[in-house]
Amino acid sequence: MALALNHRDAAATAQELPTPVIDIGPLAGDDLDAKMRVAQQIDLACRGSGFFYAANHGINLAELERVTGGFHRALSEQEKFRLAIHAYNPASPRSRSGYYMSIEGKKANESFCYLTPSFTNFHPRIRAATPLHEVNVWPEDNEGHGWKNFYEQYYRDVFGLSARLLRGFALALGRRENFFDAYFRFEDTLSAVSLIRYPHLDNYPPVKIGADGTKLSFEQHQDVSLITVLYQTPVPNLQAFTPEGYRNVPTSADAFLVNCGTYMSYITNDYYPAPAHRVAYINAERLSIPFFVNLGYDDAIEPFSPNETERRNTKAITYGSYLGTGLRNLIVSNGQT
Repeated sequence: MALALNHRDAAATAQELPTPVIDIGPLAGDDLDAKMRVAQQIDLACRGSGFFYAANHGINLAELERVTGGFHRALSEQEKFRLAIHAYNPASPRSRSGYYMSIEGKKANESFCYLTPSFTNFHPRIRAATPLHEVNVWPEDNEGHGWKNFYEQYYRDVFGLSARLLRGFALALGRRENFFDAYFRFEDTLSAVSLIRYPHLDNYPPVKIGADGTKLSFEQHQDVSLITVLYQTPVPNLQAFTPEGYRNVPTSADAFLVNCGTYMSYITNDYYPAPAHRVAYINAERLSIPFFVNLGYDDAIEPFSPNETERRNTKAITYGSYLGTGLRNLIVSNGQT
């Protein structure tokens, strides 16, 4: 499948990061040889630049962008506050699921995060008040727009895509194809969709400056996830750290950008490292919609070494402990986004 990758004028920016485009269609089929060819490409990407584009995924990204742009524009400030997490609305009991508000003069971006639709008031984890588990909230005028139905279906679609990708990762790591299936379950996954909007503003709040002088919207970090499956509007802003300095990650209007998070790095003893990356400041209306692929609260994968080198990590860390600590550390280092 041909895929056009867009990029900034090379004369005005850092060099471009080699980012392969992988046709993941065979992962949905029965041809093991074809799946192994995909797995080999995933392996090379994860041990190379750390990023790849997943093409032939079957999800309508243009519709996702259209609906999400309308979603943010339709909500009043009062409705955003009602939906906001505790960091923005002290009366809210939620810390994950809900609205993350912009702050005039301080913070430009805003986002809406939601979790698996399986988390209802009757879910045993919700009834037990287990940390990191929350029931999603939706705008009061949702029925007229159908946002809840649209985004719950998107969650199902991107969850299914991620399950296929994980089978490719498993093969690439020399595991059984279904290795991750037992840990990645729709009914209790801690995975999250975040609908992030970066607006164009005439009076943009002060931005952070990187050590190399680059203006930033979000400083260098590694994803707190097993893997991350990202769609963003094709405005170049993502930069990856390499031994030679930062490189611009090319953009795509019709493929998902995939990278490993720090849990994958831990369980593979850095065979698949979590790439460090940052978001460069660009005053342009754009969306970033990551799906952070997370396991269940009590799940723990024993670390292994695909290349049979000495294992540095030997302790199996439960995912709830990993995610809770990782999210807190991310807020400490980069602030509440």
